[in-house]
Amino acid sequence: MTREFPRTGNARGRSGFARRRQRARLLALSALVLAVAALLLVVRSGGSREYRVIMENAGQLVPGDLVRIGGVQAGSVRGLELTPNGQAAVTVALRRSWGRLHAGTTVTVRASGIATVTGRFVDISPGPSFRPPLSDGGTIDIDHTKSIVDIDQLLNAFDPSTRHSLSEVLDGFSTWYGGREANANASARYFPAALQSATHLFDELNRDSGTLEQFLTQTGTALHALSRNRGRLTALVSDTRSTARALGSDNRSLSAALQDLPPALREGSKAFASVRPALTDLRGLVRASDPVSRQLTPFLRDLQPVVSRAVPAFRDFRHAFDRPGQSNDLLDALRTLPSLGKLTDKAFPQAQKTLGESEPVLSFIRPYTPDLVGFARSFGSAAATYDANGHYARTVPVFDAFKFTDDPAGGTLTLKERSERGQSPYLSTGNLRRCPGASVSALGDASAPFVDNGPLANPDCDPSQVIK
Repeated sequence: MTREFPRTGNARGRSGFARRRQRARLLALSALVLAVAALLLVVRSGGSREYRVIMENAGQLVPGDLVRIGGVQAGSVRGLELTPNGQAAVTVALRRSWGRLHAGTTVTVRASGIATVTGRFVDISPGPSFRPPLSDGGTIDIDHTKSIVDIDQLLNAFDPSTRHSLSEVLDGFSTWYGGREANANASARYFPAALQSATHLFDELNRDSGTLEQFLTQTGTALHALSRNRGRLTALVSDTRSTARALGSDNRSLSAALQDLPPALREGSKAFASVRPALTDLRGLVRASDPVSRQLTPFLRDLQPVVSRAVPAFRDFRHAFDRPGQSNDLLDALRTLPSLGKLTDKAFPQAQKTLGESEPVLSFIRPYTPDLVGFARSFGSAAATYDANGHYARTVPVFDAFKFTDDPAGGTLTLKERSERGQSPYLSTGNLRRCPGASVSALGDASAPFVDNGPLANPDCDPSQVIK
């Protein structure tokens, strides 16, 4: 039995399958195009661009030498040729990854190092990016190139006689510096400064030729005089050498002395200028004191041992004025006094005002000093005893709740009635205006309590409030 499907459904299925196959072909073709484009881009970027560089001379470049941009290898030298006007045309190839060179690019031939005189490379400084780019195979003219100067070019500038003399000089230097390389290096280090100082010296001498001529004439006269006394000069040089050796052994102190000498001379000049007007009066003083000074000889003779023994004392006395460190001598104290004076200008008036206002308080408290001392003494005595639990105080409270009856068998306490309590002649209240000394019994000389009508008068106390 055969089953037939509708024809319409079968045609729809075949058309859908055809569209899917067409879409797959398009995707494969697109991928192939992208792969070919990427391959072309890689091949093109991996190639190189060539430029023609015109130089005065090739500077011993050879094909294959490096071409650097910013110290990084960017290509190589492809070829060399001679132009009709005798210039060198160097063809350089740069990798395309460096992009195009722009107008304003400069080219320089440099040496690879001092170890060889033939190793060369081409150093390119690209022009700014806003300038027009150079086309492939473009030319960089001689105005933007610089060749290296070789030593043979310098030597060719001399004639044969001069070159021979120069070789003799170099041989002499070789013999002279043999075994003295360290000294030669030290001399070369100080030679520029010495040459500059000599240049300044000759410039100053050239400004006044008349003075220089006079100087040379006097120098000749002086040298003639020195030749007549060459024996003494030899001894002087020997002594000077000994002196220089002694000074050289302590060059640190000598350097410090030379550094301090100019300021000392300037201050001394100022001091002498200030003293000059007083010289006239000083001469009169010397003439007037001449007879008296002769009588000082015995005194000075006796004073000398006293001064010798006083040297240690004055040394210690100097330490009181000037001691190393901070805030430990009188000089530091004098430096601090101005700031202290500024503080006291504000503090002393306030302290004076405070003392003036506290004077009445002190006048009131002063007569009560014996009472305060007695309280401190009695309280200390009462609380001085202690046991295992600590200090304790002995007190005698008085509540006026009992009355004491004295009889031959001994005193007895009897409980008072409530109406009788607080009426004992030995108990009083409201004693808030006691005078000084009222804590003791009244004395017959009227010294307790203390009442004064003078500066210690206390109108706030009541003499009747005393212990009965």
